[in-house]
Amino acid sequence: MKRTVRRTLAWLRVGLLAAMVFAGCGSDGEPPAGGAPAAQRPPCPLLGVLPDAPNPFELQWGATNTNAALGSGRMTSTVSLCGEVTSLKWPSPSYYDQIDYLTSNEIDARLKPHFGALDSAGAFPGLAYVTRTGQRGFTWLRDLPWEHEQTYTSDTSNVAVTTMRNTALGLVVRAYQFILPDANVMVNHYEVERQPTSPVREATLIFYANFAPTMARQALFAVADWALDFKNDHAVVYDEQERALLHYLPQSERANPHRLARVSEILRQPGDGNALRAQVASLIRELGEPGVYIAAGARGGDDGYQCGFDQTDICRIQSRLTENTIRVFDLGDAFAEFVRIAFQCERQVTHPDGPLGECRSRLQWTYDAESAYTDAMDGQLSGSPIAACQANAALAKRLTFSGNVASATIDIAIADTRDGAYELLRAARAQSPQAQRSATEAWWERFLAPARLPQTDDPVVLAFAKRSLAVIRTAMDEASGGIVASVNTQPPYGEDWPRDGAFINYALDLAGYHDLVTRHNRFYARVQRKRPAPWSPLYDFGPCDPQRPVYPNCVPAGTVEANYYTDPQAAIPGLPLSFEIDAAGLVVWTLWEHAKFLRDPEARTQYLAEVCPSISLGATNLANCKDETNNLQCYANEDDTIPLTQSLLGAQTVLLALRSAIEAASACGFDSAEVERWQARAAELEEAIPRHFLRSEPVPHLEGPRRPWVIWPVKFFRPGDALATTHAQLLWRQGVQVILERTAPESGYNAEPLVAVAYLARQRNDRAMLEEARRAVKFFVRNITTNGTLHMSESYGRVQVDRNGDGIAPDYWPQNDVPHVWEHALLYTAAMFAFGEGPID
Repeated sequence: MKRTVRRTLAWLRVGLLAAMVFAGCGSDGEPPAGGAPAAQRPPCPLLGVLPDAPNPFELQWGATNTNAALGSGRMTSTVSLCGEVTSLKWPSPSYYDQIDYLTSNEIDARLKPHFGALDSAGAFPGLAYVTRTGQRGFTWLRDLPWEHEQTYTSDTSNVAVTTMRNTALGLVVRAYQFILPDANVMVNHYEVERQPTSPVREATLIFYANFAPTMARQALFAVADWALDFKNDHAVVYDEQERALLHYLPQSERANPHRLARVSEILRQPGDGNALRAQVASLIRELGEPGVYIAAGARGGDDGYQCGFDQTDICRIQSRLTENTIRVFDLGDAFAEFVRIAFQCERQVTHPDGPLGECRSRLQWTYDAESAYTDAMDGQLSGSPIAACQANAALAKRLTFSGNVASATIDIAIADTRDGAYELLRAARAQSPQAQRSATEAWWERFLAPARLPQTDDPVVLAFAKRSLAVIRTAMDEASGGIVASVNTQPPYGEDWPRDGAFINYALDLAGYHDLVTRHNRFYARVQRKRPAPWSPLYDFGPCDPQRPVYPNCVPAGTVEANYYTDPQAAIPGLPLSFEIDAAGLVVWTLWEHAKFLRDPEARTQYLAEVCPSISLGATNLANCKDETNNLQCYANEDDTIPLTQSLLGAQTVLLALRSAIEAASACGFDSAEVERWQARAAELEEAIPRHFLRSEPVPHLEGPRRPWVIWPVKFFRPGDALATTHAQLLWRQGVQVILERTAPESGYNAEPLVAVAYLARQRNDRAMLEEARRAVKFFVRNITTNGTLHMSESYGRVQVDRNGDGIAPDYWPQNDVPHVWEHALLYTAAMFAFGEGPID
């Protein structure tokens, strides 16, 4: 998605070397994983080494700590390989992230514990235990010496199972985590198996969570609900009647700084014991205002709780991340200072004890309670019923072993009212977790049952194809039909990129999910710009007069922003890149391409009535935005670049849009004179593209960003053209072979050239080329996906270890934005093309 937003700065290489040599400083001053002796296994999720080249996106926004993704269009969560909840979005896969979790964007982040996140970030389980000799102990299940494996319960399931083993304690814990398809409830079911030789006599599961309820969303800068958690959160209370934690933010408190008036009445003058609990119960009864309400409870009731104040130095880690982002983007002094003032914690919070200290001082609180994270470590929760400002919480559940097996279930329910959250929690508790798991598995099995899959008996290719379709469905906003680039939060790809979405739509249509594409394209038809508009504040081309629009003063109608939050009503961009010309062309393409898959005449007619105006609007304005000096497209944003550029990328996608609109003319009833103008403009581009972008070395090819697209979907060459042959050879050598031979130190989007080569092989009926494409697909699904869960990242780095256990090193480590939906769609499409027969329509 963002390959062009990379910098080959010398300091990266120097920093990488320094990180490898001086691996003795962790993110918070703790010894990092990289400092351990070689014989010691690194803690989850580390590999103990850095990739051979830095990941440009993680240097911008922070490392991704995700190995599984859960949800079905509303509540959405990501889970690390270690079983931690690292993001929890509600009410949409796009917004808002309701948990406090922030990794590092330092060059050595993947050597730091939790990739640099604070120890108290996220949500995860621990075990307090008593041995047969009476010794007491405590252990977080994500940490050493626990060993971790993670899968989904089947190829057709979206239930993650993390198996955690502790040899010394003789315990095996299986965490089944899933989100109910029909309710905003995340079920965390833990089964604890005690081996016959285990020294453990008694155990209590403690579930810790650092929720940060928020309704913060910012146009142009998608950081408010995760990178600015020092501004988020409100309060957490324990409800004795419901036997549940309630972490909440009233709508009237969504702006920062929160007034916290009602909570402060208690925290300024808290009662003792029963009096304090009565004060909290009275507060809970008064919570009638809409907002964000997160209810968490143990099945069968808990055996202890703690609402604590999170006293960690969130300001320091957030400010460091901001400073690194400024450096990587090379923003310039003036804009860098604006970013610091607008987004950096240390610029906004001046109290020496950070945002919590500022709350205490400003509101004159006297009540204090230990952080639930540290309170848990003695195995006994202290029972504080309230905390606020920067708060965390924990629940305890004693394990009752029967035949050396015990279980505990923690439910997390989110709604916009207190009563709504409690109703969800009660309904979840009324069923068994086993029945809920079976129902969730059955829902996903029904969703995947009609899917068209690659024509192969390779089990990993088939499993990957199913996982890819589940990933797309998980990323689709049930309310709007938008599909986010990744449900992961860091880097912040929780928006719908039309560039990605056009290819995601094609994959869905290949698989037979035409109804989902229709919904998605309605979203694009709605957000497409209907009239000329000013640029974002990032640009100054003079005033835009919508009545007399000229370019570049005005962004043309019929175009799109770089991305959008998947809001069901408004069109809110998440980046300040106003005129993504390639995305605008791809929108026109996908609006028409989808119509070809609709076999029902009534559905096709209705669909075209909705989207034909957008096809015409896009084609007309893209045709008009022309550089008269060379007959290429006008300068615009291409592939998320901040400077306006004019390359093969924009040229081929404008041509694709014009060809699509011309092809749609009869079905849409477009004006013939307008169609003739599109045809004339397409002819100009067909002549201008080779004149400006044809290169003879190392072999004849068209040079520029996204050059695989000239083979497919643009279909610039006839299949038998000699230039198609040499262009495909170059794509294979530079985009596929480097992964097969493991020579690329860092890469991404290598499925793009694989799609192009597979398409060309099918059009030519070239059996040898097709077999090579099939071999590459098999390699990709086994070597650039996450262990156990088969997820794609946007970018992956080579590591000098055997990551996937196949006995071969080096391997590729999936990195940012697992699961990356476009990468999944591309490799799924490559598999469908490669494992098929005959020309592709």
